[in-house]
Amino acid sequence: MSEEQVTEQPQPQAEAPNLSLQDLIQVVKLIQAVAQRGAIRAEEMAAVGGIHDRFIAFLEANGAVQRTPAPEAEPAPVAQGE
Repeated sequence: MSEEQVTEQPQPQAEAPNLSLQDLIQVVKLIQAVAQRGAIRAEEMAAVGGIHDRFIAFLEANGAVQRTPAPEAEPAPVAQGE
């Protein structure tokens, strides 16, 4: 009998999962929508807010988003004495 040579075919490697900056932006938008709709319990707010802030800081550092400064409050008119 003759010996058959079996050659193993290399298995295609699975692509490693990755995240893009756009994915992170979508997560931030999701967190904002959930918070606006009141779906976060009071005891969860600090944890969720912390994650949100870390995502924003990362996205800002990578130039994916720019935080717009909060509008400054207009000074109250000064009452003039008569």
